[in-house]
Amino acid sequence: MKFLTKFLALVPALVSSLAAGQDWSNNSTDPIEPAPAPWTLRGTVYGITLLPASPKLPVKAYAPLERTSNFTEGEYVGILGMIQIVRYTESPVGPYDELLIIPGYFKYDREGHKTQKRVRVSRIYVSQKYTAWNGRTNWNIPKHLARFDWSEDKFGTTTLKLYPHDTTGDATEASPAKKPWFQMKFSDAVTGIVNIPFSAELYNLVGINATLVQPPLPQGEGVHGELPGTNHWAATVPGQASSHTTLGLFDLHQGEGDKLEGKDVNAVGDEFFPNFWPGLPRYNIGLRLADAKITFSDPEIWDS
Repeated sequence: MKFLTKFLALVPALVSSLAAGQDWSNNSTDPIEPAPAPWTLRGTVYGITLLPASPKLPVKAYAPLERTSNFTEGEYVGILGMIQIVRYTESPVGPYDELLIIPGYFKYDREGHKTQKRVRVSRIYVSQKYTAWNGRTNWNIPKHLARFDWSEDKFGTTTLKLYPHDTTGDATEASPAKKPWFQMKFSDAVTGIVNIPFSAELYNLVGINATLVQPPLPQGEGVHGELPGTNHWAATVPGQASSHTTLGLFDLHQGEGDKLEGKDVNAVGDEFFPNFWPGLPRYNIGLRLADAKITFSDPEIWDS
């Protein structure tokens, strides 16, 4: 019994070790295979709070595939949202980068239950196909591929430019766009507040329910087969915790963005905003969680 207990305790480390040795790039010929929930991951999380400035969502809240589907079901009520950028160093499907938008709360109806309000990931990009497929099938998270270009200057400022595969008008999402859809700079030198503890459990203490409730997803035509659809709803409890949390400054100036010449939209109709999202100022105080432990629970599933 003691041997079995010790062996089971080593399983997560063994899985991570095996995952680290695999080619998880989009060029890999290894097939996409299920990596069922729950997931425990590690990485660095960047977070910017959204305080919705309008009761109406911008078109860019949803990716082109999802915005014409039942995935938009439910009344948007705003209240509080978030933009997060994550650099996962460990996961069941290897390392990857991610940008997600939670625009706020949505009302939804479920048979036998009262109308409820929960947050939703409405749009999300990831850097490799294995997490795209599994995120969609496990939790109805509408992942699409993008190229993430990272850099850091001598002053420690981190810069990201993101080039999606689904903003070119190509339904197969075969290659990244030539212009950035999102860009940011982050610096902690402004505040000097570093290495403070943070846990997503703090949300519960102030009455914020962070459970993600995701509608069914449409199937896409991704060149890697990374865009499966689903026919059910899914509710997931995410978790994040770090003892190395920094309060820093985000610069969200988008330059010219990816808008078409002479227009204020890109090739798929996403609006251009100078600071990426309506109502956001150029400079925003936010968090960086270094060496964070991130978890995604088994989903609760019900028919659509």
